[in-house]
Amino acid sequence: MGTITLSFEEIKDCLKEILTLYGCPDDKADKVAVEMTRNSLEGVYTHGINRFARLIRNIGEGIVNPDADPVIIGRTGAVANVDGGLGLGITNAWFSMELAIQLAGEYGIGLVALRGTNHWLRAATYGYQACDAGMAAICFTNTIPNMPTWGAADSRIGNNPLVFAFPRKGGHLITDMAMSQFSYGALELARLEGRRMPIDAGFDSDGNLTKDPEAVIRSQRILPTGYWKGAALSFMLDIFAGTLSAGNTVSAVGALPGDEHGVSQVFVAIDYKKLVSEEQAEMIIEGAVSDLLGSKPAGENSRIIYTGQMTEEYRRQNLAAGIPVEEGVWKEILSLRRIRH
Repeated sequence: MGTITLSFEEIKDCLKEILTLYGCPDDKADKVAVEMTRNSLEGVYTHGINRFARLIRNIGEGIVNPDADPVIIGRTGAVANVDGGLGLGITNAWFSMELAIQLAGEYGIGLVALRGTNHWLRAATYGYQACDAGMAAICFTNTIPNMPTWGAADSRIGNNPLVFAFPRKGGHLITDMAMSQFSYGALELARLEGRRMPIDAGFDSDGNLTKDPEAVIRSQRILPTGYWKGAALSFMLDIFAGTLSAGNTVSAVGALPGDEHGVSQVFVAIDYKKLVSEEQAEMIIEGAVSDLLGSKPAGENSRIIYTGQMTEEYRRQNLAAGIPVEEGVWKEILSLRRIRH
């Protein structure tokens, strides 16, 4: 099958309709539909439209409870923890970052730990949420066991995505990275498109490093970014998320039946303007960005960009030409609507 292009509104309206058919309250259905469509609009197809059918399956399996509302279970000063009740990952995470932003407005910094939640889809979403509120942010999540610690053959740590975000008038600075060299979403997209990864992505079933996404998905031995460093950072992010939320660590998530659920997350918002003026911060940032963009390219086809720069470029391109969607993916989504009707 090939690729088709669809408008933002067409996709969003279709996703919202299906979510509503599967029991999502109107406000939650709208929020999830907007953010999943936005992910594809901004080039993150693996955590946008391509993942929608899996979300619907998870709702049908009872792993995601679309009616659940997050509940604050503890708060002292600038820190709080929240129980997500296995609700929608996007709305639970949005609530938690919003609470962190409110705490940061009062204390200069706010930290909210969330337990009992589901996949938050695109991690950068919550960095942009903070930046749009004028805050810097750090957030991270744990996952199912899907990566071996360094030197191991079996997967007992997660690729635990981590986000750093800082507001900037010329385009927010956002780093959204898994603790693996490539996310599983990136491997799945490469497999769908029939291409190999540009560098080694993990080990095959015989323990050999490989660029073949299918081999890594099959072995579940994805390569930690920075080898032992990525493995160590993954483990510590898991410890922070599980402990601060009084929730599950990666090992506990892995013991739950069915698809990934019950994960733990942390959201930190920082009101940096309590320490430095907005003008001074902008001057510091622009100096660093300008110096970075002045780097000498390593080759003819090398392009120097700042972290987060491609988001706006994908947005402009896809707003003008339409969002590219694999025909098979869209056909599956439309079938969900027909089945429910």
